[in-house]
Amino acid sequence: MIRRVQTADVAIIGSGAFGASTAYHLARRGARVALIEQHALSSQTSPRAAGLTSKAAASNAVMAQLRHEAVEALERWEAETGHSIDFHRSGSLKAAYTEAGEARLRRDLALTRELGVEAELVTADAARRMAPHFEPGAARAIGHVPSDGWINPAGVAIGFATRAIERGAQAMPFTRVTGILERGGRVTGVATDKGEVQAPVVVDAAGAWTSSIAAARGLRLPLVAVRHQLFVTEPLGGVAPLQPIVRHLEASVYVRYEAGGLMFGGYEDHPAVVDVSTRPPGFQIADLPLDLGVLRALLDEVGAHFPVLRTARVAVHRGGLPTMTPDGFPILGPVPGLEGFHVASGCCVGGLTLSPAAGRALADLILDGKSDPDLGPLSVARFQGRDADAAALEAVCVEHYARKYIK
Repeated sequence: MIRRVQTADVAIIGSGAFGASTAYHLARRGARVALIEQHALSSQTSPRAAGLTSKAAASNAVMAQLRHEAVEALERWEAETGHSIDFHRSGSLKAAYTEAGEARLRRDLALTRELGVEAELVTADAARRMAPHFEPGAARAIGHVPSDGWINPAGVAIGFATRAIERGAQAMPFTRVTGILERGGRVTGVATDKGEVQAPVVVDAAGAWTSSIAAARGLRLPLVAVRHQLFVTEPLGGVAPLQPIVRHLEASVYVRYEAGGLMFGGYEDHPAVVDVSTRPPGFQIADLPLDLGVLRALLDEVGAHFPVLRTARVAVHRGGLPTMTPDGFPILGPVPGLEGFHVASGCCVGGLTLSPAAGRALADLILDGKSDPDLGPLSVARFQGRDADAAALEAVCVEHYARKYIK
């Protein structure tokens, strides 16, 4: 095989939502981009997400700004591209059932209002009217955020990849990165099974493979891939696209409309942790073993609040491998120890709908040396000296995943 050498301004490893969005925002500003993907473009965890959008409170000010920008960008998507991602501003309900849950909910609603986002408490009767499939029961408090919504997750990453290609990005699907090239402490590109791509900037956005890519160069990224699952029922009577997303705080489950039925997903206590470096060559997310019993157990906890789900037949059962970090926030920006090497990962089960803003900000940082907001608080440098032990890292990342809504 003749191995070719290509050149680019930026080589991006991975075409999930973070990688594809970064590729698009770089290409639209005139950068020469190589978008490298070991499988089909945008085919791994991103299209298996739930697609929930939210402007609700984030304890990190940078995340709050990025979330706001991302939701607005998703709402404009069809007008700007001519292609739909099925955006529905349905609003959301979040119900709390314990004293601690109520305190958390009231705090989050107050922070959300401080950001200028409409958020209020509603009665159980009002919640029933908005979401007839939801029985609030003895909820201590129910929050309503009208600006929340949902999208078709399958269209986002591939949409960004397509837009990047239209602006000159070179797509390299079915191309496996075999190493990071460097000289004198600075990245010079990547080696692949089809030749070298020479580039002064490399972005590791390889999703569940991010850590493995960096580790091959001796760089440690505090990321753990965990399985997240959801199912979609067959069509049901009485459900509609603009009925709000419902989240049960303590159980950390979510329910929304999907394809005439309801989507149900949640954050279990003991998620499966997957190290893709131990899987056979060619492993991809479609090969990930799923366990409907996990979702059935979560449904048993909240069945009284979603009675229609007790007997509904499952039409689709899917899952992905989102990456978790020790503080529940993504890692975006340069990696100390190798100049020109950046990371875009740690989606923490929210990267798909954060990606429009995350990719834009990272592209600005790469091209201008700065971004708005400043991505410094999301740099991997914040973890320096922490969670060096693999078991400790896994434990803290799983802790941030499990029962995520009540953290």
